[in-house]
Amino acid sequence: MTWPLLLISSSLLLMIGAALWLLARLEPAHRHVRDWAWMHVFLAVGLALGVALAPQDVQSLHYRVQATVATACILASLAWQLAGAAHFCGQPWHWKRTVPVLVVLLLLILALAVAEQRLGVVAAAAVLAWGAWLAAWWMWRGGARDERLVAMCFVALGFVHLSGPLLHPLAQSTGTHVAGIHVQSALALGLILLSVRRAHREARRAGQHLHQVYEQSVQGVVVLCGAEVAYANPAALKIFGYDSIVGVGDIAARIASAEQADVRARYATLMMQRSGHIPWEGKRFRRDGGELYLRGISSYTEWEGQPALLVLILDETESHRATEALRRQALHDELTDLPNRHAALARLAELTAPGSPGFALLSADVDRFQLVNESLGHATGDALLQGIAQRARAVLPEGAMLARLGEDQFLLLQPGVEDEADALLAGQRLLALMNAPFNVGHRSLYVHLSVGVARYPAHGENGAALLSAADVAMHQAKQQAGAAAVAFQPRMGVGAEDLLEIEQAIAAAIEREEFQLDYQPKYEAGTRVLAGFEALVRWQRPGRGRVSPADFIPAAERTGQIVSLGALILRRALGQLREWQQRGLPVQPVAVNVSPLQFQEAGFADWVLGMVQAHGLPPSLLEVEITETAAMTHMDGVLPQLEKLRRAGVGVAFDDFGTGQSSLTLLRRLPITTLKLDRSMVDPLPEPSAGAVVRAACVVAEALGLTIVAEGVETEAQATEVERLGCTHLQGWLLSRPLLAEKAGELLESLRELETVR
Repeated sequence: MTWPLLLISSSLLLMIGAALWLLARLEPAHRHVRDWAWMHVFLAVGLALGVALAPQDVQSLHYRVQATVATACILASLAWQLAGAAHFCGQPWHWKRTVPVLVVLLLLILALAVAEQRLGVVAAAAVLAWGAWLAAWWMWRGGARDERLVAMCFVALGFVHLSGPLLHPLAQSTGTHVAGIHVQSALALGLILLSVRRAHREARRAGQHLHQVYEQSVQGVVVLCGAEVAYANPAALKIFGYDSIVGVGDIAARIASAEQADVRARYATLMMQRSGHIPWEGKRFRRDGGELYLRGISSYTEWEGQPALLVLILDETESHRATEALRRQALHDELTDLPNRHAALARLAELTAPGSPGFALLSADVDRFQLVNESLGHATGDALLQGIAQRARAVLPEGAMLARLGEDQFLLLQPGVEDEADALLAGQRLLALMNAPFNVGHRSLYVHLSVGVARYPAHGENGAALLSAADVAMHQAKQQAGAAAVAFQPRMGVGAEDLLEIEQAIAAAIEREEFQLDYQPKYEAGTRVLAGFEALVRWQRPGRGRVSPADFIPAAERTGQIVSLGALILRRALGQLREWQQRGLPVQPVAVNVSPLQFQEAGFADWVLGMVQAHGLPPSLLEVEITETAAMTHMDGVLPQLEKLRRAGVGVAFDDFGTGQSSLTLLRRLPITTLKLDRSMVDPLPEPSAGAVVRAACVVAEALGLTIVAEGVETEAQATEVERLGCTHLQGWLLSRPLLAEKAGELLESLRELETVR
């Protein structure tokens, strides 16, 4: 009886298949292991059904069905055997091509078996032998010693398959099956060992590659077992300044004390979860104590069977230093080493967060600092600013911040100050700090500050509003004599807001030509006959009403928009003169006030003369007025242009005489035609002392051949007195208020009628 032996053989094949299946699960990338597992399973089923458990009645339907299934299983075993060999050797394998061949072979074997059972057995043995030898050929070709031993087992298996029909018509020979058990066992053991060896070899190769990657990587790799370093690649050793892992010891010394708690917590988390990774960055120390800034990822691993921490490290020390340098440059003043405006505003934003306690903000500006730069040079000015910063920083209260906002402006943020008295006291302390002179080079320089004080939240709920309040108070302090500290008051902000609003609106008003001219008549002394006009600019803001020239003229001067405004005024005045001339009226000269900023334009005089010519007017109908202060402070720029205008026939008036410190030499140098006495000289008349001053001015003007205009004449007594003292012309509300252009035209019409009567 051979069937018990066959069942034992089938069981052994199933166990070998199961072993290979377990190996395939451990090494899923090795497809040949899975293929050979299926080979043994199908071969075990085929032998059991086709031989060991085959029915005795070979003519029965049961036998035929079981024989068909057994044959299909044996052919499937052959296919998996070849697939495993192909995959192991790197041969191409296509199941779409293999399955049809197997079906044809199955049908051929079944057909032969139906004709004669012995023929079917012979055909099956031949196919199996052919498959075993093909696998042997693949394994032998280009294989190493181990592969060739397995190939010899496949060759032996092929002979075993052929011995079956040779020793027994139905391949049931005991010798065949005993030989098959030994050969199949040897083959199975060889396949298992071969697969394991290849897996180990590939794992070792992968490990070597990984080790080579770690060893050559510029990224540090460290394995920690507890606080001890179990492995560190060359990049990690170089980062920390070690030549080898020996002597590294406890890593706690390499970690900043402020970060050790986070490191321990990170380690505990990964050891507990035993999975995942945690990114981190922070300060570490080299072996020699030098600071490092590292970025890394910590993850759980196992090292020699023990839980460990795998740390990947990237040294970003240089980039961190560069970033910190850029950040410092962005937030620090290089000259004084103080925080700059950006840093101050950022700190203000933090301190003004909702619910924050009160504090004081002091805006301090160095008085007359520009004079230091101009007289002693910028190097001295820079040294002085450095001395101020050092002195103030040395006595900063805890939590306070001193910053430099601009050229000579500093900002002090002082927490804990909530009432006005304490805030002003802080300002007074800052002023007192400047009492001692600063030794700059071989000089001793005294410094005065103007300090504006604002408080949070009383004077602003955000940094911008609070800084604006402190600046407004500082400008108020600048208006006081000497060093001063001024606390912000709400009324200050209103005035500043109005000024800012006017400054912002002027440009649009010029573009929309919201400005108009009024004309105040000038009369000859004695006869009181019209002799000319002064053009006075007026601003009628839509929806706001009339704006005082005392508000918008200084604003235009501050912003430089006086040049555009002056050009508009001159065009309007010349246009009005041309209109009067075209109407045939007896046109009188019109005086237009000119700002010193206009004279700073090199081609101003040429532009004026060009405008006069473009309007078709004689130059004598235009008179430009310049103030005494402008003439004295801008002499180099003013004088050449006045001379050019005067040579062309344009009149030149010296306005507001008596308000400054003009000398007789100045009057002689200026190419003027008219001297206008300021109303401050006319108001006291007819007091004798005031009259003596006016008379002296008239004597000088007469000697220089100048026309003399008395401004601000409001009473008949004043008019009579200035006429007696020698003024040639009068201007003031007594004779006429400023007139609209239409009314001024009517006045010229009446002058024409008067001349007609004469």
